Amino acid sequence: MYGLLKTKKSMMTILRNKTLMNKGLTLLEMIISLAIIAVIFAVVLPQFRTMESSWASKQTTAEVIQNGRILTNRLNRSLATAVRITAVSDPAETNGYIEFEGNDGTTYRYDIAGNNYVEFGPVGNLNDLAGPVSQLQFTCYDAHDLDTPTTNPAEIRSVRVEVILTNPGPGPDKTFTTMAYLRSSYDKYVPPVYVEPDSPFEFNITLGQNPELAQIDNTHYLFVYAGPGEDGWAVVATVNTTGWTVARESTFEYDTDKGDQPALAKIDDEHYLCAYNGAGNDGFAVILKVNAGDWTVTRGTPLEYDTVNGQSPAIAQVDPTHFLCVYEGPLNTGQAVVFEVDTTSDTVNVVTTLEFESTWCSTPAISKIEDGRFLCVYEGPQNDGWAIVLTVNPGTYQILKISQFEFNTTKATTPAIIRIDLQHFLCAYAGSGDNGYAVILMVDALNSIGKGPTVVYDSGKAITPDLAWIDGDRYVCVYEGPNLDAWTNVFVVNTTDWSITVDLQAEYDPVGGQTPCIVKIVQDEEIRFLCVYQGSNNDGWAVILNTKPLLP
Repeated sequence: MYGLLKTKKSMMTILRNKTLMNKGLTLLEMIISLAIIAVIFAVVLPQFRTMESSWASKQTTAEVIQNGRILTNRLNRSLATAVRITAVSDPAETNGYIEFEGNDGTTYRYDIAGNNYVEFGPVGNLNDLAGPVSQLQFTCYDAHDLDTPTTNPAEIRSVRVEVILTNPGPGPDKTFTTMAYLRSSYDKYVPPVYVEPDSPFEFNITLGQNPELAQIDNTHYLFVYAGPGEDGWAVVATVNTTGWTVARESTFEYDTDKGDQPALAKIDDEHYLCAYNGAGNDGFAVILKVNAGDWTVTRGTPLEYDTVNGQSPAIAQVDPTHFLCVYEGPLNTGQAVVFEVDTTSDTVNVVTTLEFESTWCSTPAISKIEDGRFLCVYEGPQNDGWAIVLTVNPGTYQILKISQFEFNTTKATTPAIIRIDLQHFLCAYAGSGDNGYAVILMVDALNSIGKGPTVVYDSGKAITPDLAWIDGDRYVCVYEGPNLDAWTNVFVVNTTDWSITVDLQAEYDPVGGQTPCIVKIVQDEEIRFLCVYQGSNNDGWAVILNTKPLLP
């Protein structure tokens, strides 16, 4: 028993000694530890606060932009269908109002409510529409003078609206402008152009640079563009021709290195030729294949057709298996190449080449005159505007430059061209001061090139235009206008003296509209236009534009 007690005592002594070895924190050590923690928090917490503020700023800015889109689209659509303006505030009034008679006989009003929201509705029964705003300004013009405002309701044919939406967060306020044209009271054959209200579709939320499109069938379209990282991307989209909406079917990355400045041409309903500026700024071409069963996209074998430089390509079809491509080549020279496409193996091959401009060539555009003959326009030496006729031999596919003509001796950048008939072509371009110019180019049977009168269609800014035929002698032009916004204009061509009448402009996206591309949609005799462009924050956008003529 004594031995057992002794053993227990020894064990307790050992445990007590071990406990004595575990030292606690002194008060000084605790204070130092707390001070270190406080310093860490002092450094880290402001970073979290900055991140939170940045997120809040982006969130509120996005909400402001969305409200601005809704408001300007609503203003444009309702004013465009007005029978007449009945009252409007002075052009200098920033707390403005406008009253108009709708096509249902009701008098409607826009103004700013006491809570700083834009309100709209029948007079006496207004409801909040969007806001808050710090400015709502209406400037009205008659049919013939867009410089001198008028407040006479009988004279008003167009209304410019400027509204500033207040950002409730830390971000800046946003200014939105739109131009509306009264259909019912306009005294000329002027088709207003406006966005179908449910059609805006953001096909890439990160980057949608330099988009191009081609029609697959009556309701499906293929988009190609430079997406995130400037990689080459393709989207198949569906257009609902009842509600006029756009939706995605599939997305495909066809080049993981680079796919900028693409050009697109339809081979058949399943195959599409895409030429683009790829890795190292070299020229690449590839066949994109669209499966009509599930609308997925695949690609054939890419061809590097220029190992030095291949920028800003444009394509025209020669025959079912051959395509003529013009582009900016090495040392800014103008180059042309004929591609042969094989839709069995989905391959592309170079048949012939030609250097058509040895000094300077940028952003060429091309249109087919007839089989074997093509009209090419481009920015040439000293930024002047040049036009050439190229021929392609139907047997050997040899390319020849037949004639050349300087259609603008001052400046003509980013030209677009569309065929009117066998001898006449409509050309739009950015001229002196980046103003928008349009001219008719003429090519006779001997390939001599001339031009008609030149008209300025936008005296502010109009770059990277694209053209589409509406009907008769009318053509729609989409372009990047002032403040990078998206604008459109309608041209009427006089086929007697080949002069161009410029109708009133319309702003179809007040936030952004770079490098637009447009194609015509015809459904049950209804005409619309699908337009893709690089919009707000450089994202990729698609909208459906409507242009309905007012018959005299």
